[in-house]
Amino acid sequence: MEAGLEHLSWAGGTLRYADLLLVVLQPTGKVMLTADRMHRLAVDLGIADIAFVGNRAGEADRQRLEDFAAERGRELLAIIPEDEAVLHADQQGVCVLDYAPQSPAVRAIQGLAEKIDAKARHARS
Repeated sequence: MEAGLEHLSWAGGTLRYADLLLVVLQPTGKVMLTADRMHRLAVDLGIADIAFVGNRAGEADRQRLEDFAAERGRELLAIIPEDEAVLHADQQGVCVLDYAPQSPAVRAIQGLAEKIDAKARHARS
């Protein structure tokens, strides 16, 4: 979705019927503050399944991000690492999945996709 919180407001509420909301956050104070606001708005909107994804983060950030998610009763589904392949793909105007399919970010994205797929299969059963 486009950046901004209006999708989570009662006025806009375009996410009201989402099955799963992924809140992407970086391990910085400003971003985590915004992620907290997003989480609170999503809860108020009635979105039941909310999870967090760390972006441009490393293993050194894992505990901080896991604690952030746990404090809100949520799961940290993945950490997408800082990866130069993402920058280079963007500079070339191509998808990183095609540009560098074995890069650390792509492997993390693939792992995230597998977790989302498993959650969806579990929800249907």
